[in-house]
Amino acid sequence: MTHSITTQSELLSAIDAGWTSLTDALSHLSEAQLTVPTDAEGWTGKDHLVHLAAWERSMFYLLAGKPRYAGLGVDEALYLSGDFDAINAAIQSQQRDISLADALAELRRVHTELRTVLDGLTDADLQRTYSHYLPDEPGDDDGSPIIDRLVGNTSEHYAEHLPWMLELASDS
Repeated sequence: MTHSITTQSELLSAIDAGWTSLTDALSHLSEAQLTVPTDAEGWTGKDHLVHLAAWERSMFYLLAGKPRYAGLGVDEALYLSGDFDAINAAIQSQQRDISLADALAELRRVHTELRTVLDGLTDADLQRTYSHYLPDEPGDDDGSPIIDRLVGNTSEHYAEHLPWMLELASDS
């Protein structure tokens, strides 16, 4: 997927704006609103936070030259299957018993780590492809610049999941 974001400054602005929207919205929700109501798949708001942290961590791992499956905390074979529903279900299952406080702390920690790495990247770094960062990971390089995946796993991901969390919270 190609995005209109093509520079480091645009990326950081989008991430910061998305992060602010996410954290501002979360600050108005109670622990019960984030841990009790579930959707049709059995996810709580907390599960969405764990999910966001896992995928953001996978991008941190990618930029560090580490396999994304390790960042996601899933088996390599599962990750290479490309079955995102199964990957997401595994992440949710593994983290089901984590406290909300720990889920929020991990999301903040991962976000800070990734944001710090992104501060050090150049526009040229962000135009490199997936295989530049993970040359041994088969099948994941579609030729698009890595900035597209970063947008999709940060600012766009927050915007995708926030409405679901707010809807769950309104059900409580």
